[in-house]
Amino acid sequence: MPFEDELGKVLRDTAGTFTADRHSLAERSLLRGRRRLARRRASAVAGSALAVVLVATAGVQLSGGRDGDGKVGGLASTPPPGGVYGHFAVTAKEMENILQNGMDQSGIAVAHPKLQAEGSTQASRAATASIDFGDGFGAARVTLSVRRVDPGEQDLRKLITCPAEDDSLYEECTTQPDNRAVKGYTEAGKAGGIKKWAVTMVSPSGYVIELATNNVESTINTDTEPVTRNPRMNPGKLRYLAMFVDGSFTADGEPNSLGTLEPGTPAEPGDILPLLKDLLPKRLHVYSEGGTGADGHVVVVDSTSGKRTYIEATRIAGDKESWNETLSDGTKVGTRQLAGQQPGVVQLRVDALRVNGLWMSVSAYNAPSPTSKKSGAAPLITTEELRTIAISRSWLLAR
Repeated sequence: MPFEDELGKVLRDTAGTFTADRHSLAERSLLRGRRRLARRRASAVAGSALAVVLVATAGVQLSGGRDGDGKVGGLASTPPPGGVYGHFAVTAKEMENILQNGMDQSGIAVAHPKLQAEGSTQASRAATASIDFGDGFGAARVTLSVRRVDPGEQDLRKLITCPAEDDSLYEECTTQPDNRAVKGYTEAGKAGGIKKWAVTMVSPSGYVIELATNNVESTINTDTEPVTRNPRMNPGKLRYLAMFVDGSFTADGEPNSLGTLEPGTPAEPGDILPLLKDLLPKRLHVYSEGGTGADGHVVVVDSTSGKRTYIEATRIAGDKESWNETLSDGTKVGTRQLAGQQPGVVQLRVDALRVNGLWMSVSAYNAPSPTSKKSGAAPLITTEELRTIAISRSWLLAR
């Protein structure tokens, strides 16, 4: 089965845990940048079977240092983007927690994890994290890099576009609308069998998220024994992890509360409520709120007219299906307008069903509650705004 087809199955399994060592050979290779990669390409064409297949893989870096080509974090250093994309603030501890929490949700056995991370307060400088661990079959590693960008920048398309097959450095490369996944080897070479798989994602929220995994904990001193097994974190699982990381950050350039919880923190009633509040349009004023472990709701008010709208988000296990579209990541979306219980009350409802089985339903009523009399001709939130909330990757963090 081609690895890009594994995504649906993998997301249903929701498996993964990761580790990374910033001193590894593969990461030092990445730091050398694309110009040196081009020189290795030339040598590969000349017949070197040991040329780096993944030196340019997604630019995942851990040191955040600058190499001789003037690049930072494996990507060309650029001035901070304008507007909201110019803000980025995340600590090393928050990066560790985001990576660990994402791994915990993926379902891969993680033994004796060792984490390293660096935060960032500059949009053009990546925040990084890595985890080294035992995956039940030996040592493994996962690396993470996150930096802030304006998703409208045209140059970003190059990061997630596979090269022509005849000109490709990768053993395999697949492109989806917002990400690219590759398979290959470190410069230890195919004969050594040290494999590196990676995913690069450009988030609509304004982040470049880069993940990579190796089938060894460290590529140093590994030439004594060939490595043949594949990494447990296959590209499908890396894609899911990238979505989790994306959901762990707000559009304002900061991590959200649930994404950075201390790993192992038990779920609490109302986990959905803070996510709902984070995703509400900033113009809405919350009048009251409430929730349980499976749902959350707010009542928002128009400060001028006093009209109120009830908005709820619910995690459901089944309902009458009504899908209008399918997103690029396989998420099914359904949008409906229904009659409320009271005269003149309407319910705007948007459902989103992800391929891992997570079904979120978000509704709004032009009333203070689903059973109240109407308060205004229409809800204070639009159907498109409800859709944005329903399809947000932040729901992947709900426990």
